[in-house]
Amino acid sequence: MARTEILGAWLRHNWFLPLLAILLAIELAFTRSIDWSQPRMPEAAVLFDLCLFIPALHFLCYRRKRALKPLLIRTAALALLGVYIASKLIPPEAQGLLAKLSWARTAGLAVVALIELRLLFLALKLVFGGHASAEEIAERTGAPPWIARLMLLEARFWKWVWRRIRGR
Repeated sequence: MARTEILGAWLRHNWFLPLLAILLAIELAFTRSIDWSQPRMPEAAVLFDLCLFIPALHFLCYRRKRALKPLLIRTAALALLGVYIASKLIPPEAQGLLAKLSWARTAGLAVVALIELRLLFLALKLVFGGHASAEEIAERTGAPPWIARLMLLEARFWKWVWRRIRGR
């Protein structure tokens, strides 16, 4: 298969990523060129783009390729990341809506961190249990298959190191 065919197939399945780069560049140009003396509307537009529009595109791109639960978690995390990016793009003196959303960002990040921690423990249990396949790990944790294979490879390595340390 030619490289252009591989790239074309990758772009068909992951069209969100190049579009994300373009949208973030547009957002940066918008925030640098806007007059922030009337901050409500530009701030609302930036928040809409980063917290609703971009996560919605992410969901649309990956809705048939990923399991629903991990996809929803990643989409929610992307929306929270949008709040953080907006806080960096919008000047502090123009942050009226962002100041009111600070509690939601903190609560959302705590929930996402707890969910990710739970997934991490599940993945570690599956990987170091020794009985799971890469496909099972990918399915149960939402990790891409190539990451699941790397997790299994790393677990084998650390088990080997532990056996050598113990003298077996």
